[in-house]
Amino acid sequence: MKGHRLWVIAFLAFMTNGSSLLGIGQGSAGSVARAIEANHNIARNIEMAGNPPIRNEGVVFGPFLVDCSAIGMCEVLA
Repeated sequence: MKGHRLWVIAFLAFMTNGSSLLGIGQGSAGSVARAIEANHNIARNIEMAGNPPIRNEGVVFGPFLVDCSAIGMCEVLA
């Protein structure tokens, strides 16, 4: 990198992480990303608490159908 490009990159790096380098962690790029992620998780959990997912009444144990009379467990599976 030539001189002016290096200074531009150094300036941008200092602007995004300068506060954490100075000891003020609330303004660093990582803490902003964590705050956005936390707010997203909180909003999603509130939305899911207000609108729980719809559950189907039929319980499906797997992709296979088993003839209960063949294994003699119709009373257990009913």
